[in-house]
Amino acid sequence: MDLADVFADLDRVAWAEVHHAYGPAEDVPGLLRAFTGEDQETAAEAEQELWSSLVHQGSVYEATVVAVPFLASLAVAGPCRAELLDMLGAIAESTDERGIDRAGAARAAVVAQLPLMVPLLSDDVPGVRQRAARAVAQCGPAAGPAAAAALRRRWETEADPVVRADVVSACVAVERDAADDLVTAALSAAEPPSVRVAGLLAVVDVGRPWDGGPAEVVAALAPLQRHMTDSLGERQPLGALADGLHERGSVDEAIEVVVAALERAVEAASRADENARAAVTEATWAAQSLALRSRTAPARLLPAMLPLLDSATTAAAVIDAVCEWGEPAPQAVPALVRLAEGTSEVTDRALAALVTLGTPQASDLLARHLTERPRALQAAWERATTWRPPAPLPCTPALLDAVRVRLAAVTAGLARGGERRSLMTDGLAAENEPVHLTGLLAGWGCSARAAIPELVDALPYRTTVVSRALAAVADAELHPHVITALRSCVEAGPLPGRVQAATALHALTGEADALVAVLGPALGERSGPRGHWVQAAVALGEQARPLLPHLLAMLAQPAKTRTSGAAVWAGLTAAGAVWELTGDQDSVLPMVLEGLSWAARPGGHQAANRAAEVVVLLGPHARQAVPHLLAMLDRPDTAASAARALVAVHPGSDRPAGVPLTDLVDRVLPADAPGGHLNPASAAVEALAAIGPAAFTQPQLDRVRLLADGEHRVVRWGSHTEIIHDDIKLRAAARSVLAGLVP
Repeated sequence: MDLADVFADLDRVAWAEVHHAYGPAEDVPGLLRAFTGEDQETAAEAEQELWSSLVHQGSVYEATVVAVPFLASLAVAGPCRAELLDMLGAIAESTDERGIDRAGAARAAVVAQLPLMVPLLSDDVPGVRQRAARAVAQCGPAAGPAAAAALRRRWETEADPVVRADVVSACVAVERDAADDLVTAALSAAEPPSVRVAGLLAVVDVGRPWDGGPAEVVAALAPLQRHMTDSLGERQPLGALADGLHERGSVDEAIEVVVAALERAVEAASRADENARAAVTEATWAAQSLALRSRTAPARLLPAMLPLLDSATTAAAVIDAVCEWGEPAPQAVPALVRLAEGTSEVTDRALAALVTLGTPQASDLLARHLTERPRALQAAWERATTWRPPAPLPCTPALLDAVRVRLAAVTAGLARGGERRSLMTDGLAAENEPVHLTGLLAGWGCSARAAIPELVDALPYRTTVVSRALAAVADAELHPHVITALRSCVEAGPLPGRVQAATALHALTGEADALVAVLGPALGERSGPRGHWVQAAVALGEQARPLLPHLLAMLAQPAKTRTSGAAVWAGLTAAGAVWELTGDQDSVLPMVLEGLSWAARPGGHQAANRAAEVVVLLGPHARQAVPHLLAMLDRPDTAASAARALVAVHPGSDRPAGVPLTDLVDRVLPADAPGGHLNPASAAVEALAAIGPAAFTQPQLDRVRLLADGEHRVVRWGSHTEIIHDDIKLRAAARSVLAGLVP
């Protein structure tokens, strides 16, 4: 295929009428020409622009679909075959389609070009053959029998072990039900290690039993990762094995695979084996990955990990597991204390783990090393300020004194160097240190009153966080100078600090005048975090009545002025406050309907869900919202909030808005399927509770039981710590709901 022919067709497309990630795609022809040009620097820049525009962070667009035939033609005709095949594979893999009318159109476009791409499986360059196999694999079964046959022929002739391994994976992806013989061949001892590892992964993919044979292959090849460094497929094969087994329901086998790997890693580390470090890294990574999926795995994996605490060189991942998994680990405490008292690179992590576990030694160790243990200080702050642990770290005299001394030193530094230390020069730990110190004092409450002088001194420099601490620690009658200091901060300074100082005054004295005076002008500003100011007004309850004109003014603003989800959120919060103060549905409903209309916008589900929460407040007075709510039932990201709102609008009905309660349950339950975020899953649990016990069939109750006590974690988004602890929180909420559903 001649480049000139490809480029001639390129110019016949109305690129300005289709869009990519950044708007009209009129730049695509020039980028494709530059990408295949002779200037290497220009070509590299064009490649980056094409990835960013057509496959932006995994998302594909209508321009991507139009570009696919040209990408495939250039892969055949041009000098950038491997790079273009990478891009085509990524397009076929994507499930995040933006502005594309027909679901699956991007993958279908790649499938349509397979007659051009499949011959590249026989290219002279191994990297091109490898990427061609990968691109075909991303098309899955849609690639069809011709592509499957071509992959089989490649398997019969391919000599390069890395390409051969990726061909195995591609064959399984395209023709899973007919790949059993290929899996057997790939596991053969005659095959290179990379191919045998691909065969192990294929055992899981095709659903073959996990018996002694595959387990023996894992033991013989461990650590597996060293054989897959050049693969385009799975780079963490042990973790993928365990996760795949767990996903298909082979829970015990998944855990046993990782436990065996941990035991091998401990043995390798004890005899200083040359592969010990790789074995430890692979096994602990797989353990962490499985713990993020399985609710029962942490309790079974942690005992196998604990021997790795005996050496500072292998302890890091175990310490992270102790901190993140929420499992009691008393047997780990002696080793953690020894590490925390040492000088290794894991010393701070070890103390953070002791703080997280709430051990008696943690407070005194932190007191002795407060300035040198930023992770441990953060862990103490988290205990004091989040829901997860049962209580703040004990306020011992030694630790309280250490915090006071350090806070005084930090304040002195702020006084000398201006309002804030530099994030670039001092680092994130130094920037967050005042937050952590004051948060720890706030968690101790009145037990930390000895630190009031240091808090008052710090107030002008970190008004927001120190105001919160003073509200928790001080007493208005016993500490009138605190009230005076807070009043000074209300009168001058940046608005967030003034609001927080006024909030602290309200908490300590019950007086709302200062907060009302600050919030009035703040609510009138269209820029800035208006949602925060409205929340502060809501917290005042009836005392917010003087702010009513400002809240009504927010609701009266034209909808076109609210162009962001945050602006709509602020307006909806104001609507809830106005309803609570006045009960005037005519003032509130336009804002609610505006918020509900955001459900159809990309990323608008959060605003729509917030609007549904306000509908719950209005109850039967929000019947105008019913058409919007019924439409939201058809969207997985808004169904739960819509169901709860419909029940509120039609209290006591067994068919709210004509929808049987049992059908509402069916709409809500998918939001609690494994793989989601905490907020939508929690909204689903709240909706199930609102629907009530009469609505549930036995199969539906069984699904709620799985939510409460099933093996699979529901929450899978966030940091490792957030995933596990958010799932624990969701599980507790589900158990509470289940108790109300089942007599």
